[in-house]
Amino acid sequence: MKKMVLTGIAVGAAAFAISDVVNREMSPVGETVSRFVNTGAGWLVPLGLVAIGLAAAALTVAVARTGTSRAGTWLLGIWAAGVLVAAVFPADPPGQWDNPSISETVHGFSAWAAFLAFMIAAVLLTRAWPRDALLTGATVVVVAGMMLFVVTLVDVMVARSLPPVVGLTERVAIAADLAWMALAAVRLPRTRR
Repeated sequence: MKKMVLTGIAVGAAAFAISDVVNREMSPVGETVSRFVNTGAGWLVPLGLVAIGLAAAALTVAVARTGTSRAGTWLLGIWAAGVLVAAVFPADPPGQWDNPSISETVHGFSAWAAFLAFMIAAVLLTRAWPRDALLTGATVVVVAGMMLFVVTLVDVMVARSLPPVVGLTERVAIAADLAWMALAAVRLPRTRR
């Protein structure tokens, strides 16, 4: 199970990184990862989302087998499902915050549910497992990354008073989530409580 999680994380991260490099039409600092689906190599975005969603599903099964934090396990499952739904329903092109399509709406709600569920799952599972300073540190970064992303996304959607860095903050949040998943897969308690 650990290899499946780590492979999915690696494929997802690589797909997003390659998308950022080859798609010069948009700025990875100013645009979210999912907007890159509207570029020349847009297929990399759903590929990355599916890989991460499957990795999250594998991690959910592994966590369920430990018998710790039922709520954390369910929330991790919501993260997996939300990422997979976001892969199926692509985001709209940039600048359409005021008039989203049905696909954008489904994508947005599933992504938000997934991000929020993951943050809470990381906190609950880190608390339920034996103390681990590295995992605790990763959890702090997950929470901080999510808070930063929320602030910049709300600003882009409503106020537009900050510099447009929502793409950067989302990538920080995603990197923190993937790092936490990798650490959890490697340090997962083996015995059922």
